Amino acid sequence: MKKTILETAVPPEGRLRLGTALAEMSRKIGITNADIEALEQSIEQVRDRRPAEPFRFE
Repeated sequence: MKKTILETAVPPEGRLRLGTALAEMSRKIGITNADIEALEQSIEQVRDRRPAEPFRFE
């Protein structure tokens, strides 16, 4: 029973796995976790936290 569930849940062999492809690409070009953390921190510093103004239909 468990094997049947796993077989139906596992994607086909030739399928592109986006997360795996991105991780492999970042390893090839030398991106580290420290690079990602620095990017996240810089985004947080410039992020506008004010509530969005609602649309006005006039």
